Order: sequence, then structure tokens, then C-alpha cells
Amino acid sequence: MKKLASVLLASCISVGLIPATSFAGEGENKVHKAKRHHMKPLAHIEKRLLSAKAVKHLALTDTQQTELKAVFETYKSRLAALKETQPQAKPHKAFREIIEAETFDKAQAQILLEEHAPKKQAFILTMLEARHAIHHILTAEQREKIAQRKGKFLAKMRHKD
Repeated sequence: MKKLASVLLASCISVGLIPATSFAGEGENKVHKAKRHHMKPLAHIEKRLLSAKAVKHLALTDTQQTELKAVFETYKSRLAALKETQPQAKPHKAFREIIEAETFDKAQAQILLEEHAPKKQAFILTMLEARHAIHHILTAEQREKIAQRKGKFLAKMRHKD
């Protein structure tokens, strides 16, 4: 009787642990997804240029800081408007359907790319305009400091490999 009770207790405990272990991985996935999440366009530039360390290193004036903030807000709203006008879910779903099809339909893929191209071009154009505006707010000395820091960073990244 004691053996039966111990076997029953062990099976209940093991059955109880199975769902707990299967749910344990979900929390880890959420953490990994959060780490992999990409920043919104221009957010990384804004973070680098308007951080306290960057403001001090580049000696940004108050007017430059306000101009940079205005540029970031303007172009963020433009990029958001681009995102709203053409939802991204449709092309990704269509691309997946082409990939999963039995045979590759080159004509359908080209049509999809042609439909997707104007949005990408508008996005790149907006990003280039924003970077141009930022470039001309900074002085030549500030641009040189940024170029030096970027060079050091790239050299460090090459040595990491």
C-alpha cells in the first residue's frame, strides 16, 4: 500500500511539473524578444546625439539641441505617417506564401517587390533628409568628433572578430 501511495504521489508531482516546465520557457522567449527588438528609425541617432554624454562631448549649444529635437520630431512623424499609409503585414504574408509555395513564382515575386519598392524608397528618402538636416545643424568640429568616435568604434569591432 505504501508503494502504491508513493508511486501515485510521484506521478502526481511529475504531472504537475510538466506544465510548469513547459511554461517556464515562455518567459525566456519574451526576454529574448525584448532584447532583439529593434529601435525605431532615428531613435538610435537621437539617443546618441542628445544623451548627456554626447551633449558634453560635442559641446552642443542649447539652440542646437532644440533644433535637433525639432528635426527628430518632424521626421519621426513623417516615418509614422509612411508606416500608417502602407501596412507591412501584407507584404510579409505574401512573401511567406511565395516561399512556402510548391514552385517558385518569379513573376509574382517581382510584382510584390515592385509594390513594396515605393514605400522603401520613401522611407530611405525620409531618413536621408533627416540625416542631412542633422548634419547641417552640427558644426565642422562636432562632425569631426563624431567621425573620430565612429572610427574608433569600427576599429574596436574589427578587433572583436
